[in-house]
Amino acid sequence: MQLTGEALEGYLANIALLLERYGVALDLEQDEALTLVESDSGRLSFSVQGFLPDGRQPPQAIVQVREIWRPTSAGGPYERADYAYELLDHERDFRRAFHLHDRDVFVRRHDVVVHEHCERPIGNAPCAHLSGFPVRDAFAGVERLLDAWLEPQMPACDGLPCLE
Repeated sequence: MQLTGEALEGYLANIALLLERYGVALDLEQDEALTLVESDSGRLSFSVQGFLPDGRQPPQAIVQVREIWRPTSAGGPYERADYAYELLDHERDFRRAFHLHDRDVFVRRHDVVVHEHCERPIGNAPCAHLSGFPVRDAFAGVERLLDAWLEPQMPACDGLPCLE
């Protein structure tokens, strides 16, 4: 997927809108909430965090969406280079995450560029990195996280294939 800087701003706004439609209370007090941040190398990144509507104060479940986009050429569109979609459900002591980062390391060690995390309880995983499939975009990442959160039965982590 490639987007212009302007289209990427719209993409970020639509991610925030999707989260709010699910009832997620966005944490707009973080320093760069709903803002594209440009690095010295010309990459654009964003991080959106919110609290899921679990009836608790403070909320016990947090969802995070982070992406980094790199320019494909000078003045050209951007392509997604890294992502991290995370669910931390402290009430059920459960973490679910989908990552694409450290591309060279993961290709060298595991012949894949993406991995997942599943911890139940948080901090206790069958292995450090689970085999997974690429997540199409942040919308699909949010859908997968919220499906896990809404699942009445706790998702099992021990049946997922390990990369190590």
